[in-house]
Amino acid sequence: MNESYHALEEVLENEVKVYRTLLDLIRREKEVLISANIDDLNDNNKSKELAIVKLKSLERLREKAARDLAQATGANAENPRLLEIAFKVGEPYSTKLRSFHATLELLIKRIKEINDSNEALIKDSLRAVNGALGAIKDTLQPRQTYAPSGDIKRTEASGHFVSKDV
Repeated sequence: MNESYHALEEVLENEVKVYRTLLDLIRREKEVLISANIDDLNDNNKSKELAIVKLKSLERLREKAARDLAQATGANAENPRLLEIAFKVGEPYSTKLRSFHATLELLIKRIKEINDSNEALIKDSLRAVNGALGAIKDTLQPRQTYAPSGDIKRTEASGHFVSKDV
């Protein structure tokens, strides 16, 4: 059991580190979105992608270590749950596993909250950009007015970005 426990503990420590890194990156993403610096946003996105790849790899290792420890302690090895394993292993291992569970739960909750906030910020920014593009489009389209005969008459667009003179 000791070997299985230490393998799980090592993976959980690494997961906590990577989740903390991801939380920092998502917090930074909000600042980058507000500053609208495309290069910083691209760098931040690359770092987030790398953290997510690491987490996927660690998740596979965690699942294997949790299955091994669950089997060694008599917990459900098919669907091992950290709190169930913590209940089965006894002290001092139990307290450490509960601490990992609480830490990971809190980190994931904060990541989700900040990520949702960033998503709302992005959606608001896109609405503003689309509104500005719509306003520009309206100024470039010819205006419709009525001629003295009652027919609809198109007039020149009110503004030009490029001169038509050659």
